Amino acid sequence: MSYPVRNLIEGRNEPISVRPTDSAQRAFGLMIEHDFSQLPVIDEAKKPLGMITHGSILRALSNFDVQLEELGVSNAIVKAQTYRLEDDLFDLLDRLKETNAVLIVDGEEKLIGIVTSYDSTEYFRRRAEDMMLVEDIETTIKDFVSTIFADETGEPDQENLARAIEQVTSSHRALLGRYRNALRHYLKLQGQEQPQIDSDHAEESFSNLAPKEKPKAFDDLTLYEYTELLLYKDHWGLYRPFFDLESSALRNLLSAVRDTRNDLAHFRGEISATQRDQLRFCADWLARHPVEQLTEHLFGIPVSWPLYEGKTAREPIVIREAESAYETSAQADDTLIPMEEVLGPDDSRYAPLAIWLQSRPAKDDRVQITFEEVEEIIEEDLPPSARKHRAWWANDSVGHVQSQQWLDVGWRVAQINMTEERVAFARIREREAAYIDFFSALLTGMREKPGFPLRNLSPDGHSWHTAARLPDPGPAHLHFAFSFARGRRFRVELYIDSGDKEKNKRVFDRLRANRDEFHEAIGDPIGWERLSEKRASRIALYHPGSITDATETLVALRDWAVDAMVRFYETLAEPSLRALGEAESSTC
Repeated sequence: MSYPVRNLIEGRNEPISVRPTDSAQRAFGLMIEHDFSQLPVIDEAKKPLGMITHGSILRALSNFDVQLEELGVSNAIVKAQTYRLEDDLFDLLDRLKETNAVLIVDGEEKLIGIVTSYDSTEYFRRRAEDMMLVEDIETTIKDFVSTIFADETGEPDQENLARAIEQVTSSHRALLGRYRNALRHYLKLQGQEQPQIDSDHAEESFSNLAPKEKPKAFDDLTLYEYTELLLYKDHWGLYRPFFDLESSALRNLLSAVRDTRNDLAHFRGEISATQRDQLRFCADWLARHPVEQLTEHLFGIPVSWPLYEGKTAREPIVIREAESAYETSAQADDTLIPMEEVLGPDDSRYAPLAIWLQSRPAKDDRVQITFEEVEEIIEEDLPPSARKHRAWWANDSVGHVQSQQWLDVGWRVAQINMTEERVAFARIREREAAYIDFFSALLTGMREKPGFPLRNLSPDGHSWHTAARLPDPGPAHLHFAFSFARGRRFRVELYIDSGDKEKNKRVFDRLRANRDEFHEAIGDPIGWERLSEKRASRIALYHPGSITDATETLVALRDWAVDAMVRFYETLAEPSLRALGEAESSTC
């Protein structure tokens, strides 16, 4: 598709220009007056001869050794590339890499416009801002729908939502209605004046003609479909007083927004001032009807934070201290959370947030934190758009780098309060179920390995599981664990955490001193992660794998993990116990 140059100059006045007979002083004065870096130079027929710029004037003054008032425009002209209105915008952008401005001419080669690097940047900035407004609107509509179809826990009622999605997306029901009408007409032709159609039999016979379509996933719906769910007739009466508006009026507004969105997405020219104002009006109107207030309207829950008070325990945020922020089993029989990692230069700036979420205890299905606390976690300021646009927090697994981080570790944004600058994250239930299925099968495989001291624990929906701990009996300091890591990797690891950082490092260093021997015994490459700034240390085997992989891939991953853990434990259990004993005796 061509993106014509006319989009950049549509609606502009004729550009300010000079003639070759004008003085350079006049040209320079016009540039200062209008804050321009250059001016087109045209002849009497308004055809461009080139441009005069700050730089061309300075070069001419230097080479002619004259004063500004002595210099004419004709002696400081530089060449300028010309384009037509129908030329491709991206061809023009290529030229702007080499020069600061180009000239636009009509079919008679007469000057009708000028486009600068600033113009092109501003054009795409404005379009991006327009698209962000559209995304804000769509995100808010999605949040409304999620609230409307929520169960008593505040999570979407998937069964009810799936039925509604089928109603608004599938042509199956409409075709079924036409099929029933055709059956009635057929029976009338057969002599039945008032034919009766059995609905169940009609639907069963119709399924042979048109198999029922699988409902679309909620996140795959279009803006039109989200709008139809918001205005779903079975629910609208419940919250119509909240909006104080007829559904037809809201549909008119959102339909116009959808048309504008399509114009922007397909570069159908510059949207009008009316369309842009309508986007702002819609975004502002929605902002005056916060999702939190809709929740209060529907369920009688006070508009306060957290939304579901008492359902989530908040913990102090402890970020990147030398000591571990996580509980281990050093003093008690608590579940290990082996999430200590050192981030590399290629990691996302939002990776610390993903690690923090992944390390939440099992009891925390939902956590609420402020934007400021998010900044403490990532140790950077959030971009301005995070505080300006609700869409920045959208659960977009494709277009948003930040949301890819929390989605990859099994969390989603469940609620966002832009006014109070707070965000609620909730575990993805489907992801938890997938982890339980994976580790249940994995532990079944481990039980078939004689001699392995497998812990008697059931998977709880986390992305890791501790298979064995040493010493036994006594306070466990050496943890043999399975874990899904960031970057679509799975690891079998020895996680060293006695609760004493110096002791952990001594154990690690003693083991690493014999790494060649361990490499030869295990066969696979071993990752030696001292984690010098952290309390714990890790020795690990890695394998590509994510819980979202296909079933056959996960089966192969489990087979590898079982075999790797057995080899890993047989090789490292006794040496690590000896290293631990030596590390403890050296402190006495």
